[in-house]
Amino acid sequence: MKPIRRRASVIVAGLTAGVLTLSGCGEITDTGEPVTESPAGHHASGLPKTTVWTGYGVGTSNYSEQAAVAEALISEYDTQVRILGSDTGIGRLTPLRTGQAQTARLSDEAFYAFEGKHEFVSADWGPQDLRTFWTPPTTVAVGVAANSGIETLQDLKGKRVPWMAANPSSQEKIMGILAYAGLTPEDVVKVPVEYGAQPDMFANGGLDMVYFGAQSSAIIEVATQMDFRWIDFDGDEEAEKRLQEYAPSVVIEEFESSIGMEGKAKRGPTYAIQMTTYADFSADEVYAMAKAFHESFPSYRDATATTKDWEFEEIEWMPMVLPHHDGVVRYLEEQGLWTPEMEERNQLLIERGEKLRAGWPEVLANTPSDELAETWEQWKDDNAPHIPLQR
Repeated sequence: MKPIRRRASVIVAGLTAGVLTLSGCGEITDTGEPVTESPAGHHASGLPKTTVWTGYGVGTSNYSEQAAVAEALISEYDTQVRILGSDTGIGRLTPLRTGQAQTARLSDEAFYAFEGKHEFVSADWGPQDLRTFWTPPTTVAVGVAANSGIETLQDLKGKRVPWMAANPSSQEKIMGILAYAGLTPEDVVKVPVEYGAQPDMFANGGLDMVYFGAQSSAIIEVATQMDFRWIDFDGDEEAEKRLQEYAPSVVIEEFESSIGMEGKAKRGPTYAIQMTTYADFSADEVYAMAKAFHESFPSYRDATATTKDWEFEEIEWMPMVLPHHDGVVRYLEEQGLWTPEMEERNQLLIERGEKLRAGWPEVLANTPSDELAETWEQWKDDNAPHIPLQR
């Protein structure tokens, strides 16, 4: 089932890297044609003359990273970049789907949209044919007060844990972390909180742990008020598999932080905040974008505390839960980094996506709306189960 996609009626030339709320975007008109490349033309390099990305809102580390990369494309390649910021997954995906944007920087909402899950299991959405083409990692770790007595994840039993029911991406990772530790939600005290409100609640004594970005300025500020440390994940493979039952995109990796390390390396939940587009978007343009991200890296490496994670050689290029776009596969082949194992997994993910999109219309047509999410998950289990990650 092809996604409904429309072309933006006007994309203004000379756009600069910045942020525009979605309500302020230009009029969208239905042309009946899919958007397969940037509409404003291309340089000889294959890069678009202007392009529109979606991403996280101003003030987030993800926005700062994206703006730094956009500035590199503006200054080095004369590609003008406009960033549409949104605090929700639907807000970041809608401009991509309508053709108002060509690229979206997404977290787990990319997986949810590919799957038709949570807010995307609806008649308006359903499974989307998405592809990734740049997958810099981020670590969102578990932090505690140094004097809390919490030495391991198992020590969270009976403690006050953030509970973010309105944020499926974060909530499923919290549940996965508990499963990693051999705990269940019934073993902890669930404290309702929004993701961004955690640092203040934690600093004020309302939480016993915080689940937040390891490089976050908000947590660095908390560490000026108390002795703070990150909890180390021990790297147990079976525990990691239990975590991935809730959060398939997460792996346990070593991470860096300017606080809470106690003089030694720590390990924590790491996953990609990926640059994403639709499968039918121009492979030539994706190839040119990947090449530019790689070659311009020295100019944006030190722009923020986390842009170093965009380094081409350090990215884990094995497809995780979404397939890679043909354009970046071509670039990886040229660089000698695309292996037969990567190709095999990529094709398995593509085939699974095809099964999901083929099966969705019948399930949608024959299922009451209040039963759709449960019925669709059961259909996937029976007809297109998840492909385990082999590490």
